[in-house]
Amino acid sequence: MKPIGRHLPMLIWAAREIQRRPGRAGLHVTTLAGLVFVMATALLFSQALDTTWARLVQTAPDLVVRRVDSGGWAPLPVDAALAAVRGIPGVTDAVPRLWGVAAGPLGPVTVVTTDVMPGHTLPATITPPSVGQAVVGEGVLPPDTDAAVTLTGRTDLHLSVIGRFPRDTGMVTQDLVWMAAADARHLLGIPPGHASDLAIRLFRREEEQAIQADLAAALPWPVRITDRSSSALDFHTRALRQGAVGMLAGVPALLALLLIVTAVVVERRGNRAHQALLKSMGWTTGDLVRLQVFQALIIATPALLGGMAAAVGMVFWPPLAGITARWITGGQMLPMLVLDSHGAGLIVLEIIAMVGLPYLAAVFLTTLRAAAGDPGTDLESTPWH
Repeated sequence: MKPIGRHLPMLIWAAREIQRRPGRAGLHVTTLAGLVFVMATALLFSQALDTTWARLVQTAPDLVVRRVDSGGWAPLPVDAALAAVRGIPGVTDAVPRLWGVAAGPLGPVTVVTTDVMPGHTLPATITPPSVGQAVVGEGVLPPDTDAAVTLTGRTDLHLSVIGRFPRDTGMVTQDLVWMAAADARHLLGIPPGHASDLAIRLFRREEEQAIQADLAAALPWPVRITDRSSSALDFHTRALRQGAVGMLAGVPALLALLLIVTAVVVERRGNRAHQALLKSMGWTTGDLVRLQVFQALIIATPALLGGMAAAVGMVFWPPLAGITARWITGGQMLPMLVLDSHGAGLIVLEIIAMVGLPYLAAVFLTTLRAAAGDPGTDLESTPWH
């Protein structure tokens, strides 16, 4: 308590000095808070998006094999594919998956079946759909519509909706429709005995690049193989790109910081007469520097904390995170977007240092220079009206 008690009179004096110019102080607080908010929102969103995607990709298969022909993707014969890949050294598991894209009431949707949605990854409250039933994401149907959904693929399919995926899974289930395999085959036009792709697990994940040539040679049709590392790199690149685009909005904010620092320098030079008067009354150079630094801290602390709190809320509070995603990516707004906050603390510290240190440095250096001058000279050179 002794350090606080020792500096309490100086803090009170600094607060009284700020009250002399409340408009200027309010402008500084607002500008600093806005600067922190814009910069932190873009950087936090990029970091959170990258971390969330990396976590999701960790659960993905090591390799995904899809058959291609002159018309694009083609159904893959399950028995022939399994017989070809299971004999390759390093392959521990191969699972045929059935999924595709169809037209829904609000736009394209992703159709998946039980083999694509393993039971252990689903909430216990969701019941696997039977024939004629579906579980849908929040973006498939309007919120007030739960009775049925009509999808259009190779043919039209009418399904009764028995449930919705939780809102906090919106990043992966927003446009998802989970249905029985027989319904998916009918909708997508995939005959029995065929699958959309083959999900492969390897004994050693680091062999995912080397084993692709063996897989392509073993399968009797042209295939395209996607590995987990390439997908993770693609997601990482997209996250960095989104952060860079978001930071473009921070360019005016950086100019605002420059203007704030310039205003601080000009203001401190204009206060030389006031500082000289205090010094002639017995104030030391250290007292004057502490007074101005305390004023800067009183202004900067609520600005930095308020702007950072708003940015954290915009990125990590699900009702607002979807709006932030729409703002930064220009894509679809997700009503409930849950992002991983791992590593966000370092971003918070970097932004506070990036904005707060230049502001405090401008206050300290200009005050020190002004306070080191001769008080008599400063008083004589000041025009008094």
